[in-house]
Amino acid sequence: MTTLLPSLITQEDAALTHPSHLSIASTATAEVNSCLIARIGWCHKQALKALTTWDVEEWRAEKQGLIDALLQRDCTYEYQHSSVLLERYAKGLEEGRVLIQAARIRPSCRHKYIRRGS
Repeated sequence: MTTLLPSLITQEDAALTHPSHLSIASTATAEVNSCLIARIGWCHKQALKALTTWDVEEWRAEKQGLIDALLQRDCTYEYQHSSVLLERYAKGLEEGRVLIQAARIRPSCRHKYIRRGS
């Protein structure tokens, strides 16, 4: 499985400093991308802190769900082998979709995983 994280982390940094310069999905706004990419980065950081391989895999599944929501795809079938990973992937996918919908209603990201002024 290939990962989009390096480019997403670069885009996360760009979104936090210059939100108007970010665009990933054609239907998503820069604010949606900024918030969602920050959440993806947060999951990535949690995976780096994880103490077990299994915890790393869970964080990666959740992160991939968020990425797939951003890219408007559903790869649930890839997680059928593990109910725990399927649950974490589905959680990321659903949270990503909710963040996108919420940003369409109120386009500002004030989540705790966004560091402002750093």
